[in-house]
Amino acid sequence: MRLYNIYYICKNSIEPIMELVGNANTANTVVTLSGWREAKACFEAVSKISFFSSYVDEIFGIFPAYQFKKVKPELSSHDYEMFMSKKALLVARLDAIVELYQSMDSGESKEGVDIKIPDCETLDEYIGYMKDINFVLNQCPLISNCDEQVVFNTVDVGSMWLSLLIKGAVGTHIILNTLAKLSEIAIKFLSNYKVVKMQDEYLLSMKQKNEIGEEVIDTFKKIKDKMLDDNVSELEKECGVEITNPEERDKTAKTIEKLSTLIDKGVEIYSAIETTQEIKVMFPFAENSPLLPDGLQRLIEEKKENILE
Repeated sequence: MRLYNIYYICKNSIEPIMELVGNANTANTVVTLSGWREAKACFEAVSKISFFSSYVDEIFGIFPAYQFKKVKPELSSHDYEMFMSKKALLVARLDAIVELYQSMDSGESKEGVDIKIPDCETLDEYIGYMKDINFVLNQCPLISNCDEQVVFNTVDVGSMWLSLLIKGAVGTHIILNTLAKLSEIAIKFLSNYKVVKMQDEYLLSMKQKNEIGEEVIDTFKKIKDKMLDDNVSELEKECGVEITNPEERDKTAKTIEKLSTLIDKGVEIYSAIETTQEIKVMFPFAENSPLLPDGLQRLIEEKKENILE
């Protein structure tokens, strides 16, 4: 998970957790929690951060099973004190991450693309990934010919995440839609590509031994080109466009093949966390499952609207 995504979850979770308090009964033996629905959603979001999961498990473990699902759960005064103590420790850690990230120069926070790059042993390997990613973004005509633009934002602190922004008309999401569909098609092509690559290597070795003729290599190449052209047609259908120019069809086919190779090496493409949920879920990689529950996401959006008013 990107450091920025961790910061985003912490920043949007800290307030509902911090504000969660209880009201004791007259005998001061039972405490009823108010605001549990929002806070519970935040605890669950924070638990997806690996180094916070044990803290959240300890907090949830305080609640009896029959109280945990209530809108306003009740705790004994002893359990409530334990709950508040553990909650305070978690809030302090969340706050530390928020303050740390805000002290860094970490680029802009807007809709865009996050690309996870595999670990590299050499600088040449890292530069190779950059060139291939640039190829995908510049060669595909559905991306390069639209009114939007992909611009560099930052490389995430302490990780191999590349952050890119999408600049253009608000709410159009042409590039994000195209990248999501392109990624899905490239993943489907990947299994076929592996078989094709093995056959290609085998045929080349046979040719070097003069065991097969050039016509066999040509036939195989035509089969491979037909597979890629079928994938271009699928992308056309998914995006609702037609690519009639032969040169642009060829560029699109090469983009699919290049992206398949990158994915096979471990490259993953996600929409940025600020991107609307309907765009996020289009991307085929697992981390785009909602980082924030729907209830908490609505709460954040309501707060943003109040601020704008």
